[in-house]
Parts: sequence; C-alpha cells; structure tokens
Amino acid sequence: MRRFATLVASLLTAAALPLSSAAASPGHETHATADRRSWTGTWATAASGTVSDTGYAGYTIRNLVHTSVGGDRVRVKLSNALGTRPVRFAHTTVGLQKAPGSAAVAPGSLRDLTFHGQRAVTVPAGAEVYSDPVGLPVAEAADLFVTTYTPEPSGPVTQHSTGLATSYYATDGTDHAGDLDGAGLPSTTQSWHYVTEVDVQPGRADAAAGSGAVVALGDSITDGEVSTPGANRRWPDLLAARLRASRGPAGRLGVLNAGISGNRVLTEGGGPSAQARLERDVLQRAGAHAVIVLLGINDIQQIPQQGDADGIIAGLRTIADRSHAAGLRVLGGTLIPFKGWWTYGPEQEAARETVNAWIRGSGVFDAVVDFDAAVRDPADPQRMLARYDSGDHLHPNDAGFQAMADAVDLRTLGRPGPVRPAPYHRPGRSLSVAAAPEEAVTIAGQASSVSFVSRTTVQGPGTVRGTVTATLGGTEHRRPFTVRSNGRFAQADVAHDIPVPAALEAGEHRVLFTVRTRDGRRQTATALLDVRRLGCGPSGDACPLDLTGAYDRDSIASAARPDDGDFDGLGWSYAAETVPAAGPSVLAGAPFVFPSSADGARNTVTARGQTLDLPAVRVRHLRVLGAASGGAAEAVGAITYTDGTTAPLPLRFSDWAGGGPQPGEDVAVAAPYRYRAGTGRDGPSVTIYARTVPSDPDRTVRSITLPDHPQLKLFAVTLDQSR
Repeated sequence: MRRFATLVASLLTAAALPLSSAAASPGHETHATADRRSWTGTWATAASGTVSDTGYAGYTIRNLVHTSVGGDRVRVKLSNALGTRPVRFAHTTVGLQKAPGSAAVAPGSLRDLTFHGQRAVTVPAGAEVYSDPVGLPVAEAADLFVTTYTPEPSGPVTQHSTGLATSYYATDGTDHAGDLDGAGLPSTTQSWHYVTEVDVQPGRADAAAGSGAVVALGDSITDGEVSTPGANRRWPDLLAARLRASRGPAGRLGVLNAGISGNRVLTEGGGPSAQARLERDVLQRAGAHAVIVLLGINDIQQIPQQGDADGIIAGLRTIADRSHAAGLRVLGGTLIPFKGWWTYGPEQEAARETVNAWIRGSGVFDAVVDFDAAVRDPADPQRMLARYDSGDHLHPNDAGFQAMADAVDLRTLGRPGPVRPAPYHRPGRSLSVAAAPEEAVTIAGQASSVSFVSRTTVQGPGTVRGTVTATLGGTEHRRPFTVRSNGRFAQADVAHDIPVPAALEAGEHRVLFTVRTRDGRRQTATALLDVRRLGCGPSGDACPLDLTGAYDRDSIASAARPDDGDFDGLGWSYAAETVPAAGPSVLAGAPFVFPSSADGARNTVTARGQTLDLPAVRVRHLRVLGAASGGAAEAVGAITYTDGTTAPLPLRFSDWAGGGPQPGEDVAVAAPYRYRAGTGRDGPSVTIYARTVPSDPDRTVRSITLPDHPQLKLFAVTLDQSR
C-alpha cells in the first residue's frame, strides 16, 4: 500500500499488451488451452515498476523464489513488461538453493536455460518470454534460484520491489549465472528483477492428478508487506501450505501471488491498475483456473482518495466478468478494517462498508472470502483485532495473514460453475462516528481544556438529529447535531472543548464519544488524550524526558513523503508506520517519550558535543534510545552532577541497518523496511536500540554532555530514579 514511482502512459499501454504481442521473440510460447492444462504455475510475481534508467549492464542477478507445488520439469518467464528498450539475456540458469541464506546452488541441480533452442534471448520492450522446458525435479515448498546475466545497457529494468526474500547479485561484468558457489555474488537485494513466473509439469505418475493454479490478485496486503522477510508468511504462501496439507484434489493447486503494494482498481498506483494488468498477471498465468480478488482499499484510502464506492464496484465487476470470460473461477475478498490508519475517516469507512456489502451480496462472485470477518475486532468492527495488527492498523502481521489464509474455504477453489447473479441492494441508512483532536492533544503540565472534533456520518437519505456525548474522567459533555443526507452520505462535525481535570494522572486516557439519535440508534468512537505532566515523579519512578527542544534532525519519513527524513545523511530514513506513535511508549522494557513522526518534524538528537539539561533528581541509570549510521559507533560523553562532579557517559550503538544487538544493547524497535528519498520503500530492515548507562544514585544529576560523534543519534532518554 505504499507509493511507487509513477509510470508513464506508454508503459501502461505496454504493460496491458497480451503476451501474444511478443510472438516474434525467441522462446515465446502461447497460452493455448492445452498448454495451460499441461503447465502449472508454482510461483509468480507481478511487475510493479522499474529501476535504473540505463539498465543493469554486466549484472548477474540470482533471484530466489519459493515454489508452491512440485514437478519434474521447469520453465521460467523473463519479463521486460515495463521496459522501454529491448533487453538481452546472454545466460539464464535455474537451480535449487543449496542452503538457507546462501547464494550457492545445490550440486547436481543447476540447469542452463534456452529460448527456442538458443542460449541468449532478446526480449522486446513490453514483452515477456518463456524459456524452453528443462528436466529438474522440484519439490513443493522448495527454494529455487533463477539467475540472469545481462551484458549490455537496456533501459529501465522491470522489477517487483517487495520481494521479502534475499536474492543475490554481482556487478563486475562477469557472467556468474553458471556458478555453483555464491562467492561471485556478494551483494543482496530484497527485490525480484526480470523473472515473473516459474512453472512446473508433473511427472508421469502425477499426470492424471488434478492440477492448476490459484492467482491472488491484490495490493500490499496480498504482497505480504510487513510480513516476516524470508519466512514466506504472506497469506497466499500460507494458503499454499494449507493446500499442500489437504488430502483432497485441491492439494495439487499452485498459488501465484499477483499482489502489488499500492495497487488500485481504478487508477495507477504501485504499478498499472488492476484492470490494466489483469491479462498479464492473472489470465495468462500457466494453469490458472481460479482468482481471489482483494482490491479497493487503496482506491478508498490512498492519496488521491477515490471515495466513490460505485466506481470501485464497477471496476471489480469488470475484473470478475473478464476472468469469468477466460474460464476462471472468481472469488471476491472483502476489504479488511483499517481504523487507526492515518487516512482513515468516516467517509472512507462508509465506502469500505458499501464495497463489502456488494461483494457479499451481489452474486457476481463464485464465492466470497470474508477476510474482513476473519481479522476484525468484534468489539470495534472498523478496527483490526490487535493480535492480527502489524501496528500500522492497515497491514496484518504474520498471525493476521494466517487468519486470512484460514478464511479461504478450500472447497470453493474447484472448477468454475454457473454464476447466478442476485440483485444488489444498497444498504439502508447507516450511522458511524469518529473523533479526532483539533490539534495535538499531548498535555504537558496543567491544562484547563482540550479541543476535539467528532464527525457523525449518515449513509442513506433523510435528516438525522441527535446528541453527541464526550466522556472524560467520568464527566459527560453533550452537544446536539443534525445531519441532512442527500441519499448517499452526509457528515456533521461537532466541536468539543473538554475540561481536563487537574487530578487526571499522566498517561493515556480514552475520551468516549457516544452518538444517540432521536430514533434510538447508537454508535460510539474513542479518541486518546495523552497527558504528560512536567517534572519527574517521586523517587523510585521512571522519568521519561521530552527531548522536543533538543531534536536537530528529521529521521522518519512517511509513505506520502518518503523523502521527508534523512537519518544517515544519504537520504534513508525510518518509516513512520513502523515506529511507535508520538508520546509515551514502553520499549525494551522501559518507558520512553517517543518523538513525532509527522512530516517535517525533527525527532532525533545528533551527538555533536552538546549539553542537555536534566531534572534535578537522583538517578540509578540513564536509559538511552538510539542507533548509529555508517556502521557501529562508540564514544564517551559526560554526566554532570549538581555538586560539579562528572562521570563518563559511554554511548555505543549498532548500525541501524544491521550488526546488532551488541552486548548490553536491546532491540527497542524492529522495522521491516525503511524509506529512501526518490525511490520510497526499500530494504533492509532497520532497528532502534536501547542501552542502559549507570549513574551514581547518591548524587543529583544536572545535565549530560553528548560525545562529538555524529554517527550516534538519540531518539529518547529516560531517567531511572534510585529507590
């Protein structure tokens, strides 16, 4: 669901061309019906964008893919679908990975690939080609290498950026495609380049077995974003594992992932729109006979937002109709909740619910996979259940992806049957309420009041009147509202100026908003009030410090503005959705005040020898949250006490992109990816560490002086007061 580089219109046109447009290419094979029955896709990915303007001249790339079903013969598809110039593949091989984490090929498994009998093949811009088949026994759930060598410049390189698997490459101009060991491929990438499909044929003993492939067409939720890298925990992977474990005919089905992060139904986003790429990524996949469609949430929530549920429904209907016309069985997946995501609002929620009602009740699909019901919180159905939430409230974690895979009824993946459309009725009048502060609601010290806005949304015609009650600390504050709807939906914003009791303790407090209408309907929503009192508490308490005045660097970027931050001076930054929200947070077992991730906000202290004043308390330990850039870094500053004495302040942090934790260092934040200026989301995973520094508990601290070592950067400091 993230941003990707915008593709020019000419590339969109090329991306939508059927494979037959490349018929003149050596090695090209058509997708006649007999061919689709004889080959089964075991792995696939969708071309999501391009990298490099000049191409990968002299590159050997060893792409790691994970099979879903096995066979005795293999062929691969190489793609230049989004390229603008022909690309020449001088040497391509396939072979099994020798061991996890290794670039070496298992002995006896390396095969040279040919294309129409020739070792080299040139693929025109906008085209994809199949290799000739080779005999290679491949097991189900196997790790397979497809290695390409491209000697000349070729223009933009077709890739899939969210690989979540470690592939290997070399740039030395030497052909390493035939190397068994991985010594000549020292560099790694988390993206797939050029290869978009691997197919298998069963052996003679399995020739009569039911086979085919299920294609998962979706966005970042299908792409597996924020799932554990290298673990194959995307929901299509987990569905494949269920199919393999089943004893029925569905057990022979391959599962092909056609998810692209950021993808939309109606417009370009994270690559061509789902409608534009349907032919290439679904209808032409080898053995495809079923497709699970999970799309529309980006049209609703991603900037620019597409609030028209009718347009999304029309696009999904087109995808279903075209898939049915191609002989595929079509399953519709309901859109999962995303309350808490930064673009969530009542209008977006109303659109999601309308689309889901149509998916469930329209009769357009052969079956419905109710992903929404599988992962939502029963107590707050607009929100994902906490144990399934990756933390950004939009993408599930590994457990959530398992729940999604479990929601697929394997019996519905059979051959297509008759579709009996049912009339679609728009849901009757519905009511929802959301609340947000007018501005930041962090309260430092005493405050007389804080402002919130509640938004009541009504879908369906007519006028609705009622009362909104905001409750904080047991005290209710009521405001009347009136909503006049034009038949689709309408909203009423109600301002609340809520007193903050002086006795309210520091910490996070819920403000409950309850809407009651005159005709008896009721809806609730909550907002959070973060109360932070100035100064440290009694001796023995932890004292998290607010370093707002000391921050000198923006190290956190957002999906909307991936170039906003710069942690390492090279344009890389932490991703806002992978770090804690601003305010109090317990990290590595200690409370901290985490800085703001808002675009333009400074949130990091660079160690440049500056002095930071501290509250005058006795401290047993200082807990420091930070990381280093450009490799692990170590330097010594000073703790100054009120009596004028000093003590050393040793700071040592591992590099944010690897190498830790070191002894005495704990992982506080483990982020699966980062952002890069100009390109957006990219690997590798990055980390924020916590370290504890001792202090003299019998003396009162006055300040700390940081070392002059700009590689070291701090996010937060907490004083652990002595008992």
